[in-house]
Amino acid sequence: MVMLDNTVVNVALPQLGQVFGAELSLLQWVISAYFLAQAAVIPLSGWMSDRFGSKRIYLISLVLFSLGSALCGLATSAQTLIAARVVQGLGGGMLMPIGMAMLFRLTPPQRRGAIFALFGIPIMVAPALGPVLGGYLVEFASWRYIFWLNVPVGAVALVMGLRALPALPASRAVGALDSLGIVLAALAFASLSFGISESTHYGWTG
Repeated sequence: MVMLDNTVVNVALPQLGQVFGAELSLLQWVISAYFLAQAAVIPLSGWMSDRFGSKRIYLISLVLFSLGSALCGLATSAQTLIAARVVQGLGGGMLMPIGMAMLFRLTPPQRRGAIFALFGIPIMVAPALGPVLGGYLVEFASWRYIFWLNVPVGAVALVMGLRALPALPASRAVGALDSLGIVLAALAFASLSFGISESTHYGWTG
């Protein structure tokens, strides 16, 4: 679902523009905000799983992703949708790396090739399926279901995770977190993305 949401919104942008009365220059942040939020927390995921335990952080990330998805579906303006996409991206950004790390730790060495091959199937299929699913929901249902679809899936995954995931121990030797670097990296990514998006209106020379 995290990979699906990378592309599922793309085909809904024209309808979102009509519903919210917003220009494309603003609506493109519905996509960019999700990617930027993911990029901001990926470096944090390893430290947090080592500090607080993989299972706990994975399930918290799952709840955050599902909550962000629900808020996206309830959005009443382009600005609130963008803010909700940030929440969704913060949760989704940690699900992938922590999930892969847990798979690596739990899978016997002789089976890792087969397990990671299966894990890679949805990673490849979901981005291609996203525009198809998004187009179908926009045409025959509502753009809100693009996001609400994640909520029941997230609820089922949460119940399964609470029951089935082992509580992997946290690492005893955890280095200090580079808080300033995390903040500056997020600001740099956002500034770069904003500059590139605005270049279509003002050009590269201002």
